[in-house]
Amino acid sequence: METSHANPPPVAPKPRDDVESAIERALIDLLNEGADPSGPTGRVELPSVRTLCAKAFVARSTFYAHYHHVGEVLETLERRLVRDLEELNEPLTVRDADGGDAHGAARVTLMPTLDYIRANEDAFRALLVSAPDVRFIERWKDAIKRQCRLRMTDGGGEPRTEGPRRPTVNRELILEIVASSMVSATTFWLHDPSKVHEQGVDGIVNTVFAALDALIVP
Repeated sequence: METSHANPPPVAPKPRDDVESAIERALIDLLNEGADPSGPTGRVELPSVRTLCAKAFVARSTFYAHYHHVGEVLETLERRLVRDLEELNEPLTVRDADGGDAHGAARVTLMPTLDYIRANEDAFRALLVSAPDVRFIERWKDAIKRQCRLRMTDGGGEPRTEGPRRPTVNRELILEIVASSMVSATTFWLHDPSKVHEQGVDGIVNTVFAALDALIVP
């Protein structure tokens, strides 16, 4: 339920130490190795604490000094990836800008995002391909939707009604299509990078966002 209180300032995430990095790395490797394959749709089968600690070369007591259970390791990984992606994709929220296209829409680039995914490819492969993690996918989609809403509302709390744009009755459907497409495209890229010409990605993205802008023109 919404209230009139201002949101508290975000808390900076605690940096990972060497032990946490080793445990996270071990979880990613186990998921990619298929030691604990994905379970029923919507749920990822996680390794036991014993298996994870053996892979990470840490004692169980050390694990419990950092995490309560293996699921917490996965959730921490999910949140970190989504947070970083949201920061990288901040330009997606800007529509009106100097030097934009004929309609005032700023051109965007996903090259920094692609570089980040490439640098963390094992993690994305684990969560999108090897052991598809529906919770991570929904978190990422929600982040994309938040940024698209900002683009559609010019950063305000309500859809922009003046000028060339007005709210659309199918706004949430449009956001679902855009978010799902971006996540699916990343999964497609991870499955077979040879089928993706990275230098053409920005052209596709700008076409998609031009369509997004156009869909809310009355």
